[in-house]
Amino acid sequence: MHPTVTLRITNLKVSYAELQALDIPRLEISGGVLALLGHNGAGKSTLIKTMLGLLDPARGEVVVGDSNEGILVPERDMAFCPENGAVFADISVEQYLQLWCRIKHGDPRYYQGAGRSYVERLSLSQLLHKRGRELSKGQRRRVQTALGFMSDPKLFLFDEPFDGLDVQRTNELMEIVEEERSRRAFLISSHRMDVMERISDAVIVLEGGGPRSFGTVADVCASLAGQHQHSLTDAMRCHLKDIAA
Repeated sequence: MHPTVTLRITNLKVSYAELQALDIPRLEISGGVLALLGHNGAGKSTLIKTMLGLLDPARGEVVVGDSNEGILVPERDMAFCPENGAVFADISVEQYLQLWCRIKHGDPRYYQGAGRSYVERLSLSQLLHKRGRELSKGQRRRVQTALGFMSDPKLFLFDEPFDGLDVQRTNELMEIVEEERSRRAFLISSHRMDVMERISDAVIVLEGGGPRSFGTVADVCASLAGQHQHSLTDAMRCHLKDIAA
């Protein structure tokens, strides 16, 4: 059985100064791969940061539990790969990996041993001698993704991991997620509806900081487009047209 997480949100309000970013009265959803969808500004990144404890709610709470009914602690149980992953500009990728592995595992050579498979699967070997400033956005994200997996989290949170990837890299990352889901759960924020429909167990759609729809892919498609035969891409297209209107 694949690991799953349950996300429980109660009376959650999160604000930036006077701007209310999230207002979720109640939401509960479970799955091994949770998709977090919505238009730009819908509150996806804010929800992720709140789950990670990086933002303090004005009120309410977010609780993440695993399939063993334990509560996940961000510092211990979660890893995060942000949309714009950063790598120190003036040191090499190898030095960055060594620094991170020394802090996280007490062993700067961890990436050469237990973490070696992620270096190989994410094609980092040819990047090891490049400095952070020499990396493309996609290369920086591959470094951050490898480090996230090396954390061995129970829940891996991805913010737009497929953005800017070509077909080959998209398929490679999808395969890694499918392989890794036997070990850990995922929450993935993405605009790639075609990808999310293929790999997600459950979906949350945010609109204006609140839940527009959540449930299985079929449930969300029916909620947004009115018919089960719609794809997630079609359903989100209908949703965005409704917002624009």
